[in-house]
Formats: sequence, C-alpha cells, structure tokens
Amino acid sequence: MDQVFDAIVVGGGPGGSSIAALLARGGASTLVLDKAEFPRDKVCGDGLTPRALYWLEELGCADEVLDATRSYIRSADLYINGRRLLTGAFPATGPYPEFCILLERRVLDHIMVRHATAAGASLRTSCTVRSVQTTPEGATVEATAGGAPVTFRSRIVVGADGANSMVSRALGNRIREGVTAVSMRGYFENVQVSGSQIEVHFDEPYFPGYGWLFSDDQGRANIGVGIAVDPMFPLRSSLHEIYEKFVAESLAEPLRNARSCGKPKGGWSSFYRPGRMVADRVVLIGDAANLGDPISGGGIHMAMESAHVAAPVILQALHEDDLSAASLARYETAWDKRNEIDWKIGELFLTLAKNPHLREAWLYVLQVIAGIARSDPRFQEFVGGLFSGGSQARDAFDPKIWLEVAPRDPMVWLGAAAPAGSLKPSSLVTQALEGVRLMLQVLRGLIAHPGDTRDWGTEIFVKTVGLVECYIRNELSAVRTAAG
Repeated sequence: MDQVFDAIVVGGGPGGSSIAALLARGGASTLVLDKAEFPRDKVCGDGLTPRALYWLEELGCADEVLDATRSYIRSADLYINGRRLLTGAFPATGPYPEFCILLERRVLDHIMVRHATAAGASLRTSCTVRSVQTTPEGATVEATAGGAPVTFRSRIVVGADGANSMVSRALGNRIREGVTAVSMRGYFENVQVSGSQIEVHFDEPYFPGYGWLFSDDQGRANIGVGIAVDPMFPLRSSLHEIYEKFVAESLAEPLRNARSCGKPKGGWSSFYRPGRMVADRVVLIGDAANLGDPISGGGIHMAMESAHVAAPVILQALHEDDLSAASLARYETAWDKRNEIDWKIGELFLTLAKNPHLREAWLYVLQVIAGIARSDPRFQEFVGGLFSGGSQARDAFDPKIWLEVAPRDPMVWLGAAAPAGSLKPSSLVTQALEGVRLMLQVLRGLIAHPGDTRDWGTEIFVKTVGLVECYIRNELSAVRTAAG
C-alpha cells in the first residue's frame, strides 16, 4: 500500500522548505514536491533583507546562508529620475540585523531544501503537480515525473508553489486578477559601483515599481526592474524594452566595463487577497497566497514568516485529526493578527500609486521625503525601516511615532522641497510653482479619463473602508484582551 504522508508540501522554495522543516521537526511525515532539480534558478532580486535573515535564524539555517554569501551590505543608494538623492543605512529595528546580504536563489533554495530534508522531510524533484483533490478521508496529489503519472496521498496539502500556484487554482482562486508586479532581471559581472552596493532607482517609466542594482563584493550584480500593473492600468510598453532602457541609460556608469551573463529572465507575483487561503485539508503560504510585501515587493521574508505561522496550526490540526477549513482557519486568523493592517496599507498604497496620471507627483513626494531623510538621521532611520520591511507599515500612520521622528526645524522641510536644498526665495518660489504645476497636471489627467478615474476612485474607497474596518477590529480585540 502506498505511503500516506501527514503533509505534502508543493514547492521547495523558502516558504515550502521552511514549513517542511517545521512540520518534520514536529513529528509529521512530510513530503516536498518540486518541479525542478536543485540547485535551480528563480527570478528574484536575490536580496535577503534583515527581516528575511531573522526568519532564517529562527529556522536554524542562518549560519549556512551567511557562510555562502559574498556580501554584507549596510547601506543603499536611492536614485530618483536619475539623480542620487540619498544614501541610507539599514536601521537597527527590533530583532532585525543592521545589514542585508545577497545570495542567488539557486544557492539559497538549495541550502533551505537540504535543511528541510535534514530535519526529516522527504523530497521528490522533477515532479510537476497537476491536480489536488480532497475528500473527507484525505488528499490526493496527481503529478508527472519523468513523463509518467504518479500519485501521492496525504492528510493535508500545503501550497507553496509560488504566484502561479496550481494548488491555489485547485481551491478556485483566480490568478492575476488584481495588482500584479511583473519583473525582469539579469546578471552582470565586473560591475563597478561608486557608492553603495545596492542602488534603488525610482523613475517615471517603471513607477509604481523600481529598478535595482544589487552588487556583491566581487562585482557580480543582479540587475532588474519591477512594475506594478493591473487590467485597469497595464504596461505602457514591453517589459524587455523598459529593462534594456534602464540598463543602457540609468546604469551606464557602473556597467561601462561590465559583461552580461546570459539573457534576462522575467517573472511576476501578485498583491491581492485570494478568495481562499485555506480549505478542507489545504493551506496556502507565501506567494501562493499572494502574501508578498506590497510596499517593497519582497516575498522571501513573507513566505518564511507565513510558514512559521502556519506550521503550529497544521501540527495541532494533525494531532486533533481535524483538518477542516474551520480548524485550519486559525492560521489565517493568526496571520491577519500579525500582518493584515500593514498588508492592507501596502495594498492601498499600490492602488493610489498605480494611476499613471499621478506618477510624476508621487516621484516629487519621494524626492521631498529623501530630502528630509538626508537632513535628519532619525527620520532617515524611520523611513528606512518602512521601506526595508524592518518596521510596520502602520507606523506611518501613528501620530505618536511622527511626533518622535518628524524634524522640528521648519528649515529642514523647506530645504527638502527646494532644488538642491536651497533656501533662496527664488528657489522656494520655483518649487511652489512646480507644486502647482503638478497638481494641475494631475487634475487634467484625471478629468481627461473619467471612466478610469471613477473605477480607480471606487477601488480606493473600498480598500480604505476595508482598512478602517481592520483598524477597528484590531482595536476592539486589543480592548477585549486588556479587559481579560
């Protein structure tokens, strides 16, 4: 008789390997299925943020990951419209380290899947899952391996198979129906940076989104662009054309003596709540549940965190032999308690930013923020925490925090808005006129496209209401908890 596993994990990336290790340690017989052979490539920026390093430490494989990297990076350069405006350090926030590292996914994922098998999980590679079926008696996973059909059985299935998740589609979720980040990245060698080894570029052609250059200590760089789009506001030109223009124009200096390592590759991930995160005998984590960070676009740390949240719920459900959707919903509840407000803030930000008529205005706002951060270290640490994932997005709306971090000198604010920080009257007048021009430009664009503006405004209203409801639920929950 075929073995019936306690859990089958579809996907051996950071999220899948994390939950496989945690389940195996908890005594659950666990099988990981992946369509590729390890080591294998994955389209990604290859940056492991301080928050990702924290979860690797919690999992127990941070040392091996750190031994494999060729870079410890403590700062990043911010470019807006081709100008370097700020060099910011990674802040010391909470339990997170003050640095990030670069490590290609082919190396990271191989380390993590080996860690899962060392913890007791089984691994089957070159195995493409075709369907997932559940009954009151168990779950059946149909796949192909070596061109032949193969069947696996388990008590529960964990979908960790990325943005194009087959497991998510098996639950009836629609793929790519909301805001989606499309990206393209390539590798270069002999890259020579003049500042930080991380460059983040905000520019009109790829906003909302950014271009990046992440270079290790030996001059090998991961270079790419990522852009948020949806059916209402699609890409204005080919992603490959945008990538090539970014490489040729924005990165001409650091790439002047560099050589390309193969063809660039494209990928995507989504930032909207799927219809279902759990069902009877099925749980989704990481990108399979669209849990990437809408502000930074990072998915690795969110995938690992969701694995840590889901694993104890699954182990308890296995122990109680109750793998119903109602039992597994404790995972979704626990996740929302930790992250829902911050995720909804990020989702609302993406909705506000995706309208092309606001792009120039948004870049102006980012320029002002960079100017303030350049003049005030405390504000810089606050902003750096928000964008690196080290701080909660809700902190941006906390009056108490703003009272602590906002510069009290009005000259800092005026200097940030003026060209090159100049406080000459003529410069301030020029900047005021520029602000008026941008507002008029935004109004003209919105009025000229009433249908898009109406639908976009409705979406903002709905998501704002959802965010407010989430705040109220959290406050009421906090009050009940305090009352005992």
